[in-house]
Amino acid sequence: MNHLNFFINNFIKQDKKQRYHFLINGKWQKFANNIKHIDKHLNHHCVKIDNNAFEKFTQIIKQYTIKSGYYYDAYTNGLEISTHCLDNIHDDSLLICPDNNIAFYFHHDNWIWFCQIKLEQHHK
Repeated sequence: MNHLNFFINNFIKQDKKQRYHFLINGKWQKFANNIKHIDKHLNHHCVKIDNNAFEKFTQIIKQYTIKSGYYYDAYTNGLEISTHCLDNIHDDSLLICPDNNIAFYFHHDNWIWFCQIKLEQHHK
């Protein structure tokens, strides 16, 4: 599965999904240039971390034992990176961890958006 499709399907507001799918499937440069605005289109599965964001980010990495993710920014298209190499992450970028149903958006104001699909258990 394309990691950006996973991100769009799970973490972008319903009325914006079609536009983002269009951009990643042929207008890549336009998508890359607009990644800095993606926080305006995140859905209810995403929570903004604005205090001690990088500390909380590293706690989440440890808590969910995330080993790697797929990195996207204006210059990088889906590079798989280990969570041991997080020093290279910079503003206006995505780290998508589909194996954990988690993604992160690194905002240029030092906020981090934590996006997570919680698998619901159905009890009868």
